[in-house]
Order: sequence, then structure tokens, then C-alpha cells
Amino acid sequence: MNISTSKIKDILDEFGVGVYSECADLLRQILISSDQARSQLIHGILTNSHFNHNNQSQSLLALHQWLLHRTPEQLTEDIIVGVACSQDELGTSDYTQILLTTNNSTNEYLIPPLPNLLFMRDGFSIIDNHVFIWQMNKPTRINEPLLLHIIFQYHPHLSNCGLEIIEWQKNIDENDKEIPTIEGGDVAYLGDGILLIGCSERTNRTGIEALTRAGLFHQVIVIMIPPERCYMHLDTILSSVGKHAFTLHGPLAETMQIYTVENQYSHQKTCLKPKWISHGCNVRQTLRKLLNNPDLIFYDAKDEQTSIDEQRQCRHNVVVIDDCHVVTYAGSDADKGIVTCMTHNNMCRVGLIPFEGLLEGGGGVHCMTNAVRRRPK
Repeated sequence: MNISTSKIKDILDEFGVGVYSECADLLRQILISSDQARSQLIHGILTNSHFNHNNQSQSLLALHQWLLHRTPEQLTEDIIVGVACSQDELGTSDYTQILLTTNNSTNEYLIPPLPNLLFMRDGFSIIDNHVFIWQMNKPTRINEPLLLHIIFQYHPHLSNCGLEIIEWQKNIDENDKEIPTIEGGDVAYLGDGILLIGCSERTNRTGIEALTRAGLFHQVIVIMIPPERCYMHLDTILSSVGKHAFTLHGPLAETMQIYTVENQYSHQKTCLKPKWISHGCNVRQTLRKLLNNPDLIFYDAKDEQTSIDEQRQCRHNVVVIDDCHVVTYAGSDADKGIVTCMTHNNMCRVGLIPFEGLLEGGGGVHCMTNAVRRRPK
């Protein structure tokens, strides 16, 4: 564990927040105790394999047999670290020879690694008693939903605490040709059935419409995110801080289109394509109106350049413990930065994480965490 990761746990502990083990530990424990989970994991790996997509049945069978001989510890490493197509990793069995000779040289890995598993907030969201396991945009993340399904379905606590996995992606319009994608960095549940979601490079309209059709939210508010890498997800420019405040990157505050998305029904009660209703581009004004809260607070740096600097260093990307406690990266401008804004008049207590060793990964503190259970109000 590096110093920054340890510091995150220390600060969360100081705020009274427990921290689960890492995904690898959870998965390993499950695979040791459940043969059914092991079988489901292997089946999912095979389904997502390029051998399956290319109809290479002999190779697929060989990979299946190879996986059946793996221990729970090895399977855990296989799905997270990946398995390269080399004799060093595959060994010397007959199955290995088939895999080595039939694999296309363009496929370096038989099982692709999951480097983006670091960004834990993308893979799932827990909203009330529902678990949404997201279908992410990039092919490199194809096995993350599989891993998360196994954890939520078979972990002795998570599978028995009243959480229901919602198969949201089944609600797509049969005429939609676009694959629905949603990533957790674009999702902000505001409570009381209100969902705020970013439409971005990673979360598309088809995904948002499928989620709306699930019928679990009485209001879906969409903010259109500029298609730039530095604004990859909603939480890189806007994060909810409890029910009464947001962090907001000011330079974009009047440039992003805002919509509400509403379900429509035919006379036969059939769900039609959801309706997108525009509310202009003024984020502050529109959210205050839609949320019926004229006193809604928006935290930001004191000037545009400082806000740009803070956003580049992921300080709008905060972990929210409750209305008064948040965590973000240290190093904010002491006079004009967003942390000074949040702590003004003791409005918030801010836990600060050293960013060395974390910011280099390309994400903020919220990117690398995900709340399993919220503190009661």
C-alpha cells in the first residue's frame, strides 16, 4: 500500500467511514468459498473472449479447460492482471499448445488486464437499495462488470444486505443501434428519486434513455459534458456535496446544455422513446430551479485561472461523506482555491490527501473510491 492510499484510509477512518478490502481480496474470498461463483466467472471470461467473438471454438474450449485448472488465487490474478499469450504464463499443457498456435498475434492477451479498475467509481453505483453495474465505454473494461457482478451476487455481506442488482441495460429501444454505455463518474444521485447524470464521451444518450426507462427515478437531469479528455466525466467538473451544494468548475458553468429526460407512454401503456427537454446552459440557475432550492451553493476557486488549475489537479472531484465532510487532494491555492471556498465560515470540513502517486494515474479521489453504504441522515 502506498502512502497516499494509506492516507485515504486514514482520513476516511477519521471521518468514521469504514473501508472494504480491495476488489482482489473480495473476489479471492468468494472464489475460495463458492464453486458457483467460480463457474460463473469462467463462463463470463469465455463469453467476453476474442475467441468467442471470432467463433474460434477449438481455442475457446482450450481456454475453458485451462481456466478449470486454475486455483481461486490464480483466477483472481488472471482476470485483474490479465493473461498474456506466452508459454511463461500458460505453462506446458496440451491446452497451452492449442492456445499458442491458434491465437492471432495481434492479441497479446488471452484475458485482457484491467488497469482501469483503479477508477472504482466507474463500474457501479448503489442508489437506495439498488445496485447498478455499468456497461463501460472502452473494450479494455469489458471484464469489470463481470467481476463486479460476482462480488455483489456472492459476497456474504453484499449479497445479503437487501441490495438488488438492476439490469438497466435491458431497457434499450429495439431500434437503437448504439450500445448503451454509462460510467459511474457521470452519475450523481441527489436523493428523493432525483438523478443527475452527465452525457459524455463515456456515457451516451442510449444509456441514459435505458436508465430512464427503468422507471426508478422521478426526475432525470442531464448535463452535456464537452467532449474533451480533461472533462471525461461529470464528477471532474461538478460533484454533489450533500443535498445543498455542489463543486462546480466555473468556466463551464454557462456553456453546458442541461436537459430533463422524461418517459413517454402510448395509449397502450407501452414505453416510448424518452423525451429530452432543454433548460438552457446556465448550470447554477437551472439546478436551483429544477431542485427547487434557490439557496443552492456552488463551490469553486475565486477566479477563472485558479479554477482551471484546480480542475486540472482534480480538486472538484471530491469524496462526499455527508453535507459537511468531504475529501479531496491537497495542494489547493491557500487564498483562492476551492478548498478555501468550501471551508469558509466552517461550511465544510475537508480531508486532504497527498496527490503524489495518485494524480499521475489520471484521476481524483472520488475516481478511486465508491460508496457501498451512505451515512444515515
